[in-house]
Amino acid sequence: MSGAPDLAALLGQAEDLDPELAGCRTPSPIGPVIKHPLLFAVPYIPAMNAMINEAFRAKKVAVSEAATERRWDRYLWLHERPYRVYAFARIADQLDDATYWERLGRLWTDSENIFEAEALWLRLLSDPARQANRWLLMTDEERAHLDELPARITVYRGYTHPGRGNGMSWSLSRDVARRFAFRFTVDTRGRIARREVAKDEVIAYFAGRGEQEIVLAPRRRRRSPAQAA
Repeated sequence: MSGAPDLAALLGQAEDLDPELAGCRTPSPIGPVIKHPLLFAVPYIPAMNAMINEAFRAKKVAVSEAATERRWDRYLWLHERPYRVYAFARIADQLDDATYWERLGRLWTDSENIFEAEALWLRLLSDPARQANRWLLMTDEERAHLDELPARITVYRGYTHPGRGNGMSWSLSRDVARRFAFRFTVDTRGRIARREVAKDEVIAYFAGRGEQEIVLAPRRRRRSPAQAA
């Protein structure tokens, strides 16, 4: 097929890694990896440089075309998952309210690194110019379920790292929180936080993935008198 790269030829071709990708090379427990917003190579194998470079060039062209054509779903999903919220922030001003909230809701339910980009998520979810239509984050069924909840609700959050009990993602189910607390460990490092909140504090309710997820703004950490002085 004309225009398609010859993968066998690329695999046997000696080539330096693209400098942009080289800047994203980092050590890991399994050896060097590349984590660029448009391309992950895990593990990174130098013998595959030509193939990696070709994939990177094709991805950059596709992202540019998607932005030019305003194909926002394609633009966002061409980015690697941890970087999609940053890609969303770059195009947010070009989206109408319905598109903004629908896409942001989809990104949230697909994301697995909310804590790492928490400040950005909070800013996007709390944009005062968009607040009136934030209900569009949720499906009709999710909005109906949230409406049926009592005025005060109990939520749970499972976590493993100290200091992460004050995040944005919670669940109505203690069993779900427990699953998150112990999904990477079977010892006592798993923790479950419990919180009672007023329903009007809830940013969104998501039923996707069966997690009964409640999205909340993190509580501000109290400063000690020494810190406040």
